[in-house]
Amino acid sequence: MDYPKDFFKNERKFNEFLVKEYLKHGSVDEVIRQLEFNLPISYAGYQRVLDRWGIVKAAGAHSTLSEAVDFLYQLAQQSISFESLYKKMPSSFRTSAVTLYRILSYVKEGITRRVATGLIITPYGNNRKILMAKDISTPRLELGKPYGALTIPMGFSRKRDPRETAILRILQQEAFSNLAIGRKTPKIIPEAPKPFMFLDIADVRVEIFDIKLSKRWSSINNFSSYKLQEFEFVDIDKLPVSKKLFRVGVSEAVEGYKKYLEIKRRNLSFNPLQYKSRLNYHLVEYPEEI
Repeated sequence: MDYPKDFFKNERKFNEFLVKEYLKHGSVDEVIRQLEFNLPISYAGYQRVLDRWGIVKAAGAHSTLSEAVDFLYQLAQQSISFESLYKKMPSSFRTSAVTLYRILSYVKEGITRRVATGLIITPYGNNRKILMAKDISTPRLELGKPYGALTIPMGFSRKRDPRETAILRILQQEAFSNLAIGRKTPKIIPEAPKPFMFLDIADVRVEIFDIKLSKRWSSINNFSSYKLQEFEFVDIDKLPVSKKLFRVGVSEAVEGYKKYLEIKRRNLSFNPLQYKSRLNYHLVEYPEEI
C-alpha cells in the first residue's frame, strides 16, 4: 500500500488510520495481512494505540454471528444430509465439520456455550422506532445468507466481559465506528445495564439491551459501521412481514422488544424474557440422518 507523503509524521492521523483499519478488518493480524506487512509499527505498538483510543477488542477470531449460523440455517431449510451440504461449501468456508456437529448437538440438547450482545437502540422520545441497518458483511448465497439482510447491532462477546464492555464493543463496531475513530463514542450506556431479554441463536445466548438515545445522538447521520449500512429508525409496527429479509434471530428480538414494551406499559416487574430463535426450533427437529 502506498501512503501519502508525510503521513506517518502526523501521529493522530496515523493512529486514527490504525483504528479505522482495525474496525474494518476485525483483528491486528488481519490488518497486517491486508496491508501486506507494510506497516511501520510493531504488533505490540498497534495494540497500545487501540488501548489508548479505548477500543474494545473483538471477541475472538469468530467475532460475527455468521458462518456457523448460516450453515445451520441452510441445513434447517433443506431436506439434505449434513455431509452433503458440507461438501458443497467453498474453500473459503472455515468452520470444521466437527465444530458444526458439536453446535448442532448443543442445540438439540438446549445448551448454550457462547455469548453475544444485541442492542435495540431507540431515538429520543420514540421507543417504537428502533435502529436497523443492512448487513454488508460477505454474503454467502450458498448458505442462504443474502447481502443486505436487516439487522440490529449484534455480535459476539466474552463471558468474562462486564456488560458495559460488551455493549461498548457493539457500539464501536456496529453503530458509531466513525465516532470511535475520532475518540468520540457517545456515552449512552446505562448505569448497571441489564438485558430485557435472552435470545438463543444456535449455541449462542444473546443478551439484548434497550439503549435510549438523547436528542443529541438521535440523528441518523451519527451512525456508521464497516459491517452495517443504510441505517434507519424503523417503526416496529411497520416492519416487513417476510422473515427472510432479516438476519437470523432479529425478528425474534423485535417480538421480544414488543412484549417488553407492553410489560413496561403495565408497570409489571419481570425477569429478562427468554426466547429461542426459529432456527433452534427447526434444528431440534432435524433428523440424525437423511
